Amino acid sequence: MTRSLILAVAILTLLGCVPTSLQIQHLQLSAGQAPLALGESPVIVLDGIAIPDYLLRDELLYRESEFTVRYDPARRWAEPLDLGIQRVLGRRLESVLDTQRVILFPDASANPADWQLRVTIEEFEATGSIVRIAAEGRWEQASEDRLVRESVVFEDSLTLASNNGDDIAKAMSKLLWKFADELAAGISGIATPPATDEQTDADTDFKNVTETIIETTR
Repeated sequence: MTRSLILAVAILTLLGCVPTSLQIQHLQLSAGQAPLALGESPVIVLDGIAIPDYLLRDELLYRESEFTVRYDPARRWAEPLDLGIQRVLGRRLESVLDTQRVILFPDASANPADWQLRVTIEEFEATGSIVRIAAEGRWEQASEDRLVRESVVFEDSLTLASNNGDDIAKAMSKLLWKFADELAAGISGIATPPATDEQTDADTDFKNVTETIIETTR
């Protein structure tokens, strides 16, 4: 074997051992082209999103079975998933309820909030050819003599156009749009109490407590 052939074989061997760089696709949830809000009420504080720890990884999660999940190192969220969900829901609620005053926790409102919204995400993942969501939103409105609670339970799924990252992020975004619509419907028609100088703490004994649970499952 000639020296040049030996050298060529050695180079090819070395090249085969060099790891190729991973091409990472960063995904971001989108609020879509929602119309801009013009109103100033109601004032809503959207708390931080409660989400299972296993969904807080940067990598996109795929549900393989009831007991196993897989993380895709080549597809990663461009921001923490809970913050992305909060951003999209806040923007969609602004549009649907026509209010510019949706404040995302931990930002503080200069004026007392008319509503406080707590959202819990139970499932938000891709599995097979679909993406699905299971979530609950709890509205709370406090006045001097009344505490109103509205609970919106939401489950839905969408079929994926393909398994590429863009289609997955788009479908997951659309599920959040539908969830925001249901959340807004949960308080539509409920009057906002007049502002008072002193806001009653939620732990106080109220004369009237109204609680409604709305379930949406598709």
